[in-house]
Amino acid sequence: MKRNLREEIIHGMGGFSRTQKRLANFLVDNWAEIPLLSIEAIAEKSGVSMASITRLTRKLSCKGFYDFKSQVRGEHLRRIVNPIERFFSLQTDLSGKKPLIQAARQDVKNINRLLTSISEATFQKLVDWVGGARRVFTFGVGISAVFADLIAYTFTQIQKETHSLDEGRTPVEEKIMSIRKDEIIIFSSFFPYSRSTIEYARLARERGLRIVAFSENEFSPVAQYASLVLKVPRENILFTTSISALSVLLNAVATEIALKKKEELSLSFKEQDRQLRPFYL
Repeated sequence: MKRNLREEIIHGMGGFSRTQKRLANFLVDNWAEIPLLSIEAIAEKSGVSMASITRLTRKLSCKGFYDFKSQVRGEHLRRIVNPIERFFSLQTDLSGKKPLIQAARQDVKNINRLLTSISEATFQKLVDWVGGARRVFTFGVGISAVFADLIAYTFTQIQKETHSLDEGRTPVEEKIMSIRKDEIIIFSSFFPYSRSTIEYARLARERGLRIVAFSENEFSPVAQYASLVLKVPRENILFTTSISALSVLLNAVATEIALKKKEELSLSFKEQDRQLRPFYL
C-alpha cells in the first residue's frame, strides 16, 4: 500500500517535540512546494535547523531529507490521473449529454486552471526567454511531440527561429551538445512520461542550458532539470488530450513578443505576404 506522508505527519503530531511540531506544521501547510525546496530553504522558512529536519524525516522512516522529498514528489505524481483510467471510469451512456458542450466545458476548465496556475512573473520570464533567445529548440515524445511541434509552429509564425530537436538525421543528444547558452530548449513532457525526454533534459541541465518544461504537473520527472516549469492542464472527457490550454498559452506568448517588436515584424510580414501571395488562391 502506498504511503500518505502528509496524513502520517498530521496524525503523528501528538508524539512530536515542540520543534518537530513547528516543522511539521510548515510541511503540511506548504506540501505542494516541498519537492521544489532545498533543506536550507525549509530550515530558513520554518525556523528550525537542518539537523531537526533530518531527524524528523528519519522519524518518518525515511533515509533522510532527500528520500523524504523524493517520496513526497512520488505522492504528487500518483495524483496525476491516467487518462485511460479516466476513460474506463466514465458512464457508458452519454445519450443526452451533448458531448460537444461537455468537451467545450472541459476546455474552459483547462484554460481557467492555466490562468490560475501561471503567475505573471513566470509568464513574463517565458516571454523574455523566448523573445531574447537566438534560437529556440523543442522536444517531446508521443502526444508531447505534437505539443512540441505546435510550439515550434507558433513561434515560427512570429519569425523566431525554432527547431524540433528530432528533425533531420543528427541524434538528439548531439544536437544538445551544440546548443549555445543564449538559446533555450522547451521540453514537452506529459503523461505517460518518456524516459528519453528526461535523459535529454538531464544532459541539457549538465551543460548549463536554459530549460523550459511544459507539463501537466509541476512535479513531473522533467521538472527537476528545468529552469522554468509551466503547468499546462490538458484533461479531456475521454483518454484523448486537449490542447486548448497550451494553445492559449502559446498564442499569448507569441502575441506579447510580436507586440514588443511590432514595427520590425510589420515590415517583414508585408514583404513575406508579397512574395508568397502567388502561391495561394
